[in-house]
Amino acid sequence: MQGMSGLLNVPDASVHEYGMATAAWDNQVDGRFSRELTRNDQGNDFNVGVGIFPHVEVVGRNAANRSTAGGSDLSFNYKLQLPWELLQGVSLAIGEQDFGGSVNEYDTKYAVATWQYGKFRSTVGVGRYDGRVGQTQRLDGLFGGVEFAATDWLSLLIEDDGHSQNTGVRISSPSGLLPAGWQVSTLLMLSAKEGVDSRDDWYGFNIKIPLGKEYERTLPSSQIRANSSSLKPRIIEEQYAGTSSGGAQSSRSSETHDQEGGNYASRLTGELAEYNFEKIRVQRQGQEWVIAFEDVSFNQNALDGLAVAIGVVTSILPAGDRFYLQLEKYRIPVFGLGGGVGAWHAFINGRGGLPDSVMVIAPSSKLRRGSRYDNVISSTLEEVKDYLAFRPTIMFKPVVSSALGSEYGVLDYSLATRADVVIPLWQGAAFNVSRDWSVLETKDFTDDGIYGGVFKAQRISDGVKDRVLSQTFRLGRGLTTMLSYGRFFAESDGASIEQRWDLGDGRNRFRVILTDFKDKHDSQITRNARLASWRYFFQNTNSEVNITGGKFYSEDSGYKIDFTQHIGNTRLHLIYKRSDGDAFAGVGFTIPLTPRKSGGRIAAMQITGTPSWRYEVNTILGEQGNRLVFGPAVIPTEHFNLRNGYFNGDRLSPAYIRANQERLRDAWQTFGGADD
Repeated sequence: MQGMSGLLNVPDASVHEYGMATAAWDNQVDGRFSRELTRNDQGNDFNVGVGIFPHVEVVGRNAANRSTAGGSDLSFNYKLQLPWELLQGVSLAIGEQDFGGSVNEYDTKYAVATWQYGKFRSTVGVGRYDGRVGQTQRLDGLFGGVEFAATDWLSLLIEDDGHSQNTGVRISSPSGLLPAGWQVSTLLMLSAKEGVDSRDDWYGFNIKIPLGKEYERTLPSSQIRANSSSLKPRIIEEQYAGTSSGGAQSSRSSETHDQEGGNYASRLTGELAEYNFEKIRVQRQGQEWVIAFEDVSFNQNALDGLAVAIGVVTSILPAGDRFYLQLEKYRIPVFGLGGGVGAWHAFINGRGGLPDSVMVIAPSSKLRRGSRYDNVISSTLEEVKDYLAFRPTIMFKPVVSSALGSEYGVLDYSLATRADVVIPLWQGAAFNVSRDWSVLETKDFTDDGIYGGVFKAQRISDGVKDRVLSQTFRLGRGLTTMLSYGRFFAESDGASIEQRWDLGDGRNRFRVILTDFKDKHDSQITRNARLASWRYFFQNTNSEVNITGGKFYSEDSGYKIDFTQHIGNTRLHLIYKRSDGDAFAGVGFTIPLTPRKSGGRIAAMQITGTPSWRYEVNTILGEQGNRLVFGPAVIPTEHFNLRNGYFNGDRLSPAYIRANQERLRDAWQTFGGADD
């Protein structure tokens, strides 16, 4: 009930499981939210936690009194567990409540040990309370408790938290009762120290939610590799329009070779089309098959589409051949993957390790044009004609502007629905228009608020926001450029340039963003951003760090550090930034709001949700009040940018595939026709 895993008010040496999120509420508050500072009172205590790393727990807490319309206290807690046991059955951890900032109501540092013996868990710890409330002094000095796990769904608890002696019970849903690993529980506590109004009983509820699917994960450093002797040497022999550049062959063998190739090409095209892949082109170059395609169905993560394409291709082609998949977006190659059919067929069906393969981010096109002049002209005209067809993608998502844990309430928000429409025009070109519809907002985002509409300037209004024409160029050697012109963020007219450079296996990515924006109402107001960023992906931990510096959207200068942990399709963010001398800290998450696989087009239109919906909370550091802030260090990128529109949210690289190779198998087994 104090924003950390443990007994009742006492933490133990356990932490939230890696990749597990928890949401909890209880009615026990103290300190300034109690009518008597030295006693517990009835109120609202909200907690959201996550096992962000193995042995690392982070929890956000928001405490308020009985009314959620007044002030509340937003704080963050962490706990670090020793990764190994010094003594058998004994775990150790250290942690802190309400760390960072200048207003620390409940700041407490502690160390704790827990001994597991059969169904009993004994905990003893010591803490130091430094919070400014200075009344209950819970966890200040020695504390401890015992938990008896009678069954997997019932535990009896007794503790001394340094303020009072408490007994209680935890009742949980039995393992496997709820789908997808979810679990709910309730806490009932009886305190030896009476609270306000002579109350001595308190209660709370908790729900556990897995953020990603559990896999038998093999780290890249220890994975089994396919035997290189099983991989055939690459033989390049261009074939185009039924002809071969390899010289004269006997009439019968040439016809047989072409007939077999035509059959394979027809089967590949047909089966890939059944999975709603588009713009499929198949070309045979000796014993290597080059298959180019676009994926509009597997919208949560492009790895799912790659996996299904690998499964289809390796189930059709002979085991001794090679293949190369060229994933494209509006005919711009964004990723290439190739290898031996036999080795990849074994891997995708769970019978071998990840093969040594060709994997290239932002590659050159491997498709060869015909050698005859009329083929070049006809293929070019066919591409232009193909992209003149009207086939928009309409993506819906919620948009929220919020103030969490402020002095004006537990949560204030302005909520809207946004539709992002992207219409492809020709190779690499698209037109993007977005519109917002206001849905719901609290009174503090309007003039009706009791505080005079304190957040009205951050309200999300109805109307068209972006009208942007973009052209993307692949420059080779991992370089990709997008030029955009139009109206951005409903207020700025002008042009932007986004340049990214993906090196090697994609661990390193550099990006430059330049804008020349002017306010649509006052051309004297400029928003000229000059930003450079570096992203590094840590393959063994499936995490990344983004460092961006320069002049941001509002022409404030500084830098931003965004640490991201990938857990399935969920991404957790820890943020630190400086802007014009002020320091800010924040937390956030990114989740998909669309099915893993969507349906095909309806009347040439694709309708989907967003694969990457991000929400974050930032607070200014080093000031009295730790006030929440809305607008510092904004990176000016519209919805349809290189990162989101082309490169799968920066999750399209050899390093990311190796770190998430289990997802390839899972996608094929879920959506394809995996071998038994």
